[in-house]
Amino acid sequence: MSKKPSRIDGTEITGSLADVAKSPPEKHTARKLALLGLFAAPWVGFLAMALRPNPRQMWAQRWPTLTFVGLYQLALDRCVEIEGLENLPETGPVILAGNHINKTAMDAMLLGSKILVERGGLAKFVSQKDPPERLLKHFIRLLGNSEGVILPVQEGMTTKTMIEFLRNPAAYNRKQPVLGIFPAGSADREFEVQMKRTWHTSAAVASYETGAPIVPFFVEGLPYQWGPFDMLKAVTGPFLRSKPFDFKVRLGAPIWSNSFKRPDYIETTERVRQAVLQLALESKTPTPLLS
Repeated sequence: MSKKPSRIDGTEITGSLADVAKSPPEKHTARKLALLGLFAAPWVGFLAMALRPNPRQMWAQRWPTLTFVGLYQLALDRCVEIEGLENLPETGPVILAGNHINKTAMDAMLLGSKILVERGGLAKFVSQKDPPERLLKHFIRLLGNSEGVILPVQEGMTTKTMIEFLRNPAAYNRKQPVLGIFPAGSADREFEVQMKRTWHTSAAVASYETGAPIVPFFVEGLPYQWGPFDMLKAVTGPFLRSKPFDFKVRLGAPIWSNSFKRPDYIETTERVRQAVLQLALESKTPTPLLS
C-alpha cells in the first residue's frame, strides 16, 4: 500500500522563502516571484518559470523538458555547481565531451539545465536512438525531435548527425549549437572504469569537420541509479531544508582541432580523455563511488 505524501505546512513554506531571501537578490529575485506565482496560480506560475530562461526556444519544447526545467529552477539549481563556465564559447558551434555517471542521463539534463539558466541556450545531447531501457526509449521518442534536447543517432550515423546539427543550428531552432556527448558510450558507477573504456572518436571527427572546439567536462555527485522519479522526490528538498544531492561540473579549456598539424581523431580523443582526467584530479572533493 502506497504512503500518502507528507504534508507541508505554512511554517515550512515560510521558512523556505526566508532562506531564499537570504541569498543574493540578483540571482533569486525572479525565482522568488515565480514561487509566489506558484502559490497564487500554480500552473501559470510553473509555466512562467519553465519558459523564463529562453521563452521562444522553451515554448517549442515538449512537456518532459518543460517540467524538468521548471522543477530545476524551482528546487534543483541550488544542488548544481559549475566551474569554468568562461571556457564555454558564447558564439559558434561547441562540442561538450566528458564522463557519464548516470544510467538514465540525468547528468546530461542537469548540465543542460545549468547552461540554459546561465547562458540562455538549450544544448542537445547525443543518445542512441533505440536504447534497451523502456523509460529511456519513451523519453527519446518525446525529446528527440529537431527542437528537443536529445539528438538521437543510429549506429554508423553518429558523426554525420552531429555534423549536421553543428553546421545547421537554425534547422533545430538554435542560434548557437551546443552539443553534448559522452565519448565512453555508457555510464559507469566508478570513474576509473569510465576512463578505461575505449572512447569513441565521433567528437573529434565532428570537430575537424565543423571547426567546433571540444570543451571537456568532468561531473560528479549524482547516484548512478537515479531517474526522473528520484528527481521528482528531490524537489521536496527546499521545503524539507535538505540538499538531496551535490552535483558538480567542471569545464576545461577548449580543445581546437586546428591546433593539430594534421587530422588525428585518435590523438584528439585521447587529449580530451586526458583533459577530463585532469579535471577530475583537480576537483575539490574526492571522486565518489556512487551506487
